[in-house]
Amino acid sequence: MNIQSIATKIARGDVAYALGRFRTVRSAYSSVRHLAASLGSPTVPDAEKHATLFPGTDIPRVVQTIREEAVFIGLQLPADTVAEIEAFARSEPLHAIFDPTGPEFKYADVVRGKCIDGRDIPVGGIREPSRCPAVQAVINDPVLRAVVRGYLGHEPRRVMTILDWSFASDFTGEARRRMKHGVIDYHYDVMGFNFVYASFYITDTDRNSGAHVMMKRSHKHKPLRMLLGSVKASEADVRRQYGIENEVVIEGQAGLGFVQDTSCYHRASPPTQGDRLMLAVRFIN
Repeated sequence: MNIQSIATKIARGDVAYALGRFRTVRSAYSSVRHLAASLGSPTVPDAEKHATLFPGTDIPRVVQTIREEAVFIGLQLPADTVAEIEAFARSEPLHAIFDPTGPEFKYADVVRGKCIDGRDIPVGGIREPSRCPAVQAVINDPVLRAVVRGYLGHEPRRVMTILDWSFASDFTGEARRRMKHGVIDYHYDVMGFNFVYASFYITDTDRNSGAHVMMKRSHKHKPLRMLLGSVKASEADVRRQYGIENEVVIEGQAGLGFVQDTSCYHRASPPTQGDRLMLAVRFIN
């Protein structure tokens, strides 16, 4: 992307994608939304009517950590919640990310990225995962929603939920990219004018089973060439810009959660030894 393509995006009405990459724009948007909310009638969000899955969480500390580092790592789902989500994901029909309307399959139908129908499948997605009561409980959790409000400065207008299996395989990077598994490359997200994601490992996850990798503090101080260019960047370029000391591989047992401003540079490790199931809840404006 460059200045000309940004102008084209604006002309086509996609203002958020063109301008949402600029931290100053997002900050101004947040301030306006916060002011508008403060002038309206106070309401108690539906989420606050539910018991929390994360008792004892220091919400201000979580919010401040995200502001400073782009991520807070350390929310932990209860074991019964993890078990319910995993059982749901093992039994539900899946679709290939490169063929969302194609033939469906089950988790047990895929071994080392190969489906019983012969297709190579790096990632299998579940439609409308919020149908699972345990997933809905995560979405509605009052502590999580308080963290989201604290970081965004207002209630999000849209919530997207993703529950995907990433299958261990020997696919090359190029093969994965051809199958629309481009998140293995460093990139940053632009989802509206303001956004924050909460992600939870539903299976034990390490660098050999699809661990999330990110560059702390890269949600701010991007040079113009990164703001006006592609949202993608090479590993070498990202490390050179932010320092390898800020690179974090998020590994942990099933249930580990992290809340992230995904305007930072991040990527997924291609799983080679174990399948990964991850729940991602995107809070977007």
